[in-house]
Amino acid sequence: MRTTADRDAAVAVWLADSLNRPAGAREQWEEYHLAVLALGRRFSAVRLADDLVYAVAATAGPVTATAALRRLRGPVIHDVRGHRFYALVPPSPPSQSLGPYATYLGLGNYIGVPRVGDAEPVERLAAYWVVPMATPGALCDPMQLADLIETGTAILGVETTA
Repeated sequence: MRTTADRDAAVAVWLADSLNRPAGAREQWEEYHLAVLALGRRFSAVRLADDLVYAVAATAGPVTATAALRRLRGPVIHDVRGHRFYALVPPSPPSQSLGPYATYLGLGNYIGVPRVGDAEPVERLAAYWVVPMATPGALCDPMQLADLIETGTAILGVETTA
C-alpha cells in the first residue's frame, strides 16, 4: 500500500518532468514553495476567474468553492494573490470558446505550481492546491470543467459562444 508521502513524491516527479531540467522545479519548491512549470506537453491549465467559481459554489446550495471544484475530478490550484483558480487539464485545447471568465493556457505558457502537499492557504504563500493531484497524470475532466464554466458564465449573466 502506498503512503501519502509516496504518492506526493510520485506526483512531484511527474509535475517536474514537464521541464527539460526537472531538478529546477524541485529546487524552486524547496526555496519558494512554488515552481514555474511548462504547459502543453504533459498538461495544460484553464485559468478560472474567482467570480466564476464562487458563483457556481453559491448556487449549488451549501457548497464551498472547494467542493464545487472537486467535481472536476482533478487538480486545481488557487492563486490567492491573482484571484484565479487553475484547473490542470490534458494538453489538448478545448474545441469551443471558454467565454470571458476562463482562459486555456497550453504550449508556450508557464504556470506557478505550488509544492505538492501545500494544500492550505497560508498568508506568505502565493498559491496552494485547492484540490491536490490524486495520482501522477490524474487531470481534470474536460467535460466537467466545461459544465462548470458554462454554469458560472450563465450565473454571471454572460453567454458563451460556441
